[in-house]
Amino acid sequence: MRFDYKTFHIDCTAHHDQDGSYYAHAKITRSPEEHGGHMEVFESGELDSFTSESDAVHCARAWAIEWCDEALA
Repeated sequence: MRFDYKTFHIDCTAHHDQDGSYYAHAKITRSPEEHGGHMEVFESGELDSFTSESDAVHCARAWAIEWCDEALA
């Protein structure tokens, strides 16, 4: 699931492991605000495991939105 939230671009994924679990992950990027800046990339790492891909992606989405809100605070 890819979407934009405020000044961030978010890519939420679920990694399917051999044990049958889905692991939530989010990648957050922010373009530079000024010319000459660099793009910032933040990775969540594995957040938690779930029995369904949909649950894992929704967890990653919720985590990413909370992270973005805290980063802008």
